Amino acid sequence: MSRLRSLLAAGAAVLIPAAVQAQEFVKVQGPPRQEIPAGPFVAAAYAFIWIAVLAYVVMLARGLGRVRRETDELRAKLERASAPGRPAPGP
Repeated sequence: MSRLRSLLAAGAAVLIPAAVQAQEFVKVQGPPRQEIPAGPFVAAAYAFIWIAVLAYVVMLARGLGRVRRETDELRAKLERASAPGRPAPGP
């Protein structure tokens, strides 16, 4: 237990000065930064999101159309199988 305490104390002694140094403010001297306009990036992000949403809706619509066709085919098969004069399908 005392070994753990000494390890923790040593770790704290190393980390505390680093934390204090990290809080110091040092003004950067040098050429002015080049600023990048945000407008094109925001427009690109919105375009990407809308294209992704549109693609998702198209995929859903195609899947729904396929399910509707399969349902109609199954309904037609059931109607033909249960038509009067035809024997019921066997197990």
